[in-house]
Amino acid sequence: MVITVRRRGLTAALAITMGAGLAVLGTASPAAAAPHSEQAAARQIGYTDSAKKNAAYDAEEQVNLPIGAWTGENGKIHKSRVYATFELDPFHGKRILSGTVAVRERDVVDCSKRAIEIWQTKTVTKTPSWHKAPQAVSKLDEILTNEYCPANITFDVSGAVQQAIAQGQSRITFEIRVPEQYEGDVSYGRKLYWYTSVGLHVQYNSVPELRDQHMYNGGRPCVEAQPYPHLGYFGNSLQALAVDGDEWDGTNLDYDFALWPQDDPAARTEFASPFSVPDRVATGTVPEGVLTDGRTYAWQYRVGDGADTTAWSRTCYFVYDRTAPAAPAVTSSNYPAADSGEATPLGVPGEFTFSGGGNADVAGFEYAWEMLGVPGCSYGGDVGQLVCADPLEGPNVVRADVPGGSATVRLSPPQSTYNTLRVRSLDAAGNRSGEVSYEIFAPWQGDPVISVVGAAPQWNEQVTLRFAAAAEISGTTEFEYRVDFGEPRTVAAGPDGTATIRFLASNEYGHNVTVRSHSANGWVSPETRWDLSFFPWPGVAADVYDVWEPKGGVGVPGTFTFTRPVGAEWVGLSGYEYSFDGVDFTFVAAGADGRASVTWAPQSSGYFNLEVYAVRADGTRGDYSGYHSFIVA
Repeated sequence: MVITVRRRGLTAALAITMGAGLAVLGTASPAAAAPHSEQAAARQIGYTDSAKKNAAYDAEEQVNLPIGAWTGENGKIHKSRVYATFELDPFHGKRILSGTVAVRERDVVDCSKRAIEIWQTKTVTKTPSWHKAPQAVSKLDEILTNEYCPANITFDVSGAVQQAIAQGQSRITFEIRVPEQYEGDVSYGRKLYWYTSVGLHVQYNSVPELRDQHMYNGGRPCVEAQPYPHLGYFGNSLQALAVDGDEWDGTNLDYDFALWPQDDPAARTEFASPFSVPDRVATGTVPEGVLTDGRTYAWQYRVGDGADTTAWSRTCYFVYDRTAPAAPAVTSSNYPAADSGEATPLGVPGEFTFSGGGNADVAGFEYAWEMLGVPGCSYGGDVGQLVCADPLEGPNVVRADVPGGSATVRLSPPQSTYNTLRVRSLDAAGNRSGEVSYEIFAPWQGDPVISVVGAAPQWNEQVTLRFAAAAEISGTTEFEYRVDFGEPRTVAAGPDGTATIRFLASNEYGHNVTVRSHSANGWVSPETRWDLSFFPWPGVAADVYDVWEPKGGVGVPGTFTFTRPVGAEWVGLSGYEYSFDGVDFTFVAAGADGRASVTWAPQSSGYFNLEVYAVRADGTRGDYSGYHSFIVA
C-alpha cells in the first residue's frame, strides 16, 4: 500500500511494503505509446563525511546513505551529503518532458522535522570527499513537510535535465543534503534506503519525423508541379511514411491526411489512417463522396505519437478521373476481317490502326491476341506502398498520336486459322473502355519445321535439332525457341533459312522444344512444337522383324537389340531378361554401352510378342517391361 501526497511539485509516499532485488529505485521499459518514462543509468552514487574530510564512500549493499548530522562514537558530530551522477546520452535528440529524482527515507531521527534539498553541482566522475565537494550550480528543489515518515520522496529536476541535454552534456550530478542552517542539527538527520538508492527518472518523447519523400497516391509518387497525374480507381488511396525514434511508437503513430480541391482550399477534408506499421507507409482512404470526377485535388499529411504532432507535410496534387474513355475503332490495311471470307497474306505482318474517334479522353490503346490482361497494382514498393505502372507504358500498349487520335501497330497472328485481336482505349488515368474485337483467318502454311539431325535421340546424350523456315516463307533472319518452357532464346538463320541447336537430353521424362521464325519484314510465324519422350522400360529394336507387317519366315533368324531404360540407376545395369511369347525368361548380359543383342529364329508363323526386363547390378528386375510385337510371315 502506498499513500501519496503532493506539495509544491514534490511527492512524498509512505512505504508500507518493500521489495527485494538490485539496489535501484525501479526499472522502466518504454511505454506502449508516447510519452515515455525511463530510469537513467547511474554512473556514481555515494556520500561524504565531514569528520573524515578526505574520504569518499561509494554506495554499497546493506549500507544506508546518510544525509545531515549524526553523533559519532566519541561524541563528535558528523555531517554528510549524498552525490549521484547519471548518464544522459540516451536522451539526446529527445524532447524532455520532465525529470525527477527519487529516494526513500530510512532511520529518521525525528519524524517531526524534515528539511531536504537537492542541488545540481559540477559533474563528477567519482564520489567526492567532503573536502573536495564539487561546486554547486543551483538549488533545484526542496521538501520541508513532515507528513508520512519515513516516506518516498521525489524532487523535480526537470529544468536541470532539459538544460543539460540542450547543452549536449553527457552526465549530470545531483547533491542531496540538509539545508545549511539545519545541517549540524542531528534531529534533522536521516538515511536513504540503500536498496532503492537514488534514481533519476526522465519522461521524454521523440517527435515523429515525416519522410515526405515517400508520399504516394493512386500508386504513383507525389507530384508538386504541373502536369498533375490523372488517377482513376486508386485515386482515393493516399499513402505516406513517418518514423519515430522511440522503439514502440512506430506501431502507434497517428496519421492525419488532409485533402481539398485545388480551387477551393476551404473545402478541406481531414481523415485518419486506422493503423501504422514501422518502416511502412500508412494508407488513408478518402471518404466516400468527397472526390468529384475531373477535379484537381491537393493533399498532405501529418503524424502524432500521443505526445507530439508534426507540422503538415509538403503538398501533392492529382486529377481525379473515373470516367472510362470511348471504345476504339479497329481497322487493317492488309489483314481483311474473317467475315469477309478472305485470308491474310502469308509471311506478311498485319497493320492494324486503332482510332479514338476524336474523343480527347482517349490517350492510348491496349491490345492482345485472344485475351486482354487484367490491369492491376501491387503493394510491392520499398516501403510497402502501392505501385501502379503508368497505364500508357509497358507491353501491348501504344499511345495515340494526339488525344483522341490514332495509332498503328504491326502484328503477326499467333496461330493458323482464326485469330481474334482484342483492343480497348485507355485514358491518362488508366481507365479502360469496353473491348473491341477484330477477327482474322490466317492460312495454315508458314509454320517452321523441326527435325532431328542424326540418330534417334537417346537419354543423357546430345540431341541436335534443325529448324527450317516453311517453304512459303522468305527472308527468315532468326528463330526464337524455348527448351522445356525455359526462357526464350534466338539463333540466327543461315542463307538457306535453317539453323541448328544442341542440348543434352538429361531429363528422364523427356523434353519439348517450341520455335517461331522471324522474317526481315517483321513477320513472326505461328509456333511449332517438338516433343521427345523417354519411357521407364528397356528399348527393343529388331533388324528383320522390325515393323508391324509379316516379315521373315519360319527358321529365318532375326536380331533383337535391347537398350537400357532412362535414369541414373540404369547406368550400371547387369543385363536383361527376355521372353518370346511367355516362354521362360532368359538372361543376357549387357555390354559396356548398356546394350545387349540376341538372335532368335521362329519355329512357326504368326503373331509374336517379345517382353524384356532390365536387370540391375544387384540382380533385381526393373518395375517395367518393354514390349516388341511382330508378325512372322
